[in-house]
Amino acid sequence: MSLLRNWTLPAIAIGLLAGCATADKKPLVEGPTSITPPSQAAAPSNPGSLFPTVSTNSGGYRPLFEDRRARHVGDTITIVLNERTVANRSSNASASKESSAGITSDLSALSGLSGNNGTLNTGALRGTPLRGLTTSAIDRIRQAGEAFNVTGEGAVDFSGKGTSSAQNAFSGTITGTVIEVLANGNLIVAGEKQLAVSAEEEIIRFKGVVNPADLVNNSITSAKVADLRLEYRGRGAGDDAQTPGWLAGILLKVSPF
Repeated sequence: MSLLRNWTLPAIAIGLLAGCATADKKPLVEGPTSITPPSQAAAPSNPGSLFPTVSTNSGGYRPLFEDRRARHVGDTITIVLNERTVANRSSNASASKESSAGITSDLSALSGLSGNNGTLNTGALRGTPLRGLTTSAIDRIRQAGEAFNVTGEGAVDFSGKGTSSAQNAFSGTITGTVIEVLANGNLIVAGEKQLAVSAEEEIIRFKGVVNPADLVNNSITSAKVADLRLEYRGRGAGDDAQTPGWLAGILLKVSPF
C-alpha cells in the first residue's frame, strides 16, 4: 500500500506533463523574410561626362532602356500563388495456400496369423515382434488397424486492399523582397503576410529562388519559383480548436493502442 502511495504523485505528474506536451510546429520558412537595402553612397560633386559614375551594383542605378524589374537586394517581387496538388494511390494484395496429408494403416494381413482351429500359426510369428501373442490379441490389433485412418487438410487465404488520396489547393498573391543576389544572378526572394480579423490571425510565409529572366511586369507565378517553401498557419480560437485538450493529450500519450 505504501508503494502505491509513493508512486501515485510521480505518475500523476508524468501524465500531466505528457498532456501538456504538444507537437513542435517547426516553421518551413526560417530566417528573415525582409531586408533593408544598404544606403546609397553620396553622389560625387563632379558627375563627369554624359553618364554618372555610379556602380551598376548600387541600388540607385537603373538602366535607361530596360524595364524596372527586380534585380537588387530590397527590390520587391509579386508572387502569384497557384498551387494545386492531387495524389492518388491504391494497392491490392492476395495470397493463398492449400495443403493436405493422410495416414492410413491396413493390418488385415494379421488374419493370416491364425490357424484353422483358432490357434496361432507359430511358424508365421517366428522371428517377429508379435511372437507370444494370443489369437484374440492379434484379432483386436487387426480390427483396430482396419479402423485407423487419419487425414488432415489446411488452407490459408489472405487478401488486402488499400486506397489513399490527397488534394490541396492554394491560390492568391503575395509580394516579397529580394534578400540575396546569387553569383549567377538568381534572386532569393522571401515574404510574409499577416492578417488579423478580430481574434483570428493568419500568417503566410514564402521563400524561394527566382530567375530574373522569368519576371513579367515584375511578377512571377509560383510554378517558376525554385525551392519554394510556402507556409500557411493560423493563430486564434480556430487553431486552438484543432489542438486536443490536456486530458485527451494524456490519454493519447499513455494509451498502448
